[in-house]
Amino acid sequence: LEDLGMSIFFSNNNNSCASCHVLKGEGKAGETFTNYEFHNIGVPVNNELREKNGINEKDLGLAANPNIKNKDENLGKYKTPTLRNVAVTAPYMHNGVFKDLRTVVEFYDKYNNKERTLNPETNLPWDEPEHKDTISLKELKANAQTDRKIDALVAFMKLLTDKRYEHLIKD
Repeated sequence: LEDLGMSIFFSNNNNSCASCHVLKGEGKAGETFTNYEFHNIGVPVNNELREKNGINEKDLGLAANPNIKNKDENLGKYKTPTLRNVAVTAPYMHNGVFKDLRTVVEFYDKYNNKERTLNPETNLPWDEPEHKDTISLKELKANAQTDRKIDALVAFMKLLTDKRYEHLIKD
């Protein structure tokens, strides 16, 4: 399953993982699994965290940086994180909105798969992002993934865990 996941991950024909989560290329030593660029992928608002912390204002992302000149085009953009040790770094996304790695992959697939209408963690429709106008739709374009392919991608990403932390992986 991990081999299938690796094949899917690095294939530009199947998905868009490698367009943001690869710096050097398949099989290259020292791959960081991030291109260090900023993108808005339409992450839903984490209402639970906002309520807990009493936050009402929108999260501006890169546009909150005072050194950024083009504020409007950088709304909702965050740096692409590394996938190293991703299996043991939940919760996921810049705001911790997802608890499970599989949910993250299904979230990406929702842009290309009309059947992925529900967040599997809530069984409700995916919540809205804060900044729809700057979503990087070009980078998110991919083929719809089957459940087996999503399982394979998750299995591959679990392999990116440092041996020192493998005992923390939950099956």
